[in-house]
Amino acid sequence: MEDINYTPGEKEDCAKLAELVNIASDGVVDYLFHDLVPGMTPVQVMAHNYENDNYPHSYKSAIIASDKNEIVGMALSYPSCFHKISDEMRSFFPVERLEHFRAFYSSRVENSWFLDALCVVESHRRCGIGEKLISLTKQKAVENGYHALSLIVFADNALALPVYKNTGFEIVQKVELGGNEFIKHDDGCLLMNCEIVA
Repeated sequence: MEDINYTPGEKEDCAKLAELVNIASDGVVDYLFHDLVPGMTPVQVMAHNYENDNYPHSYKSAIIASDKNEIVGMALSYPSCFHKISDEMRSFFPVERLEHFRAFYSSRVENSWFLDALCVVESHRRCGIGEKLISLTKQKAVENGYHALSLIVFADNALALPVYKNTGFEIVQKVELGGNEFIKHDDGCLLMNCEIVA
């Protein structure tokens, strides 16, 4: 689509950014954040966190795709060293929820840039927006001194896997993650990596 604009995330994007990250997570956000803050949905809690600009979980880590000023996609990324269970997470999330994600947060490609979340709204899929967001994220990685882009995706994500493979990603390893009432995936995840050729 020719009239799509790609811009760095802004503070006013936080609500939509959180909504798209929730879609991309396919149950992960709901599982981690449910019933944590009285009167707030998981998406509202995430939006608040992004607004607080607590790097790397900040609007500043996002690339936003917009069509006529309407946000239609995003990519959230940062150095892979931040993909872990942090002290802040330990103080915020119940221990059993973090334990469920121990293998997930222990799996990373060291010294890579990490694509935490990628989402394009349904009405704008199959138009090249996801591929463009990946390309811009690779560019962002190189600008920050990284030469590899990594990500974790559900092993049964038939929509995303072809996009990742077509943009140069290869499977590094399988990551165990059991399904539950929120996460409707039983095959775990895949850690993938793409070497960036300058």
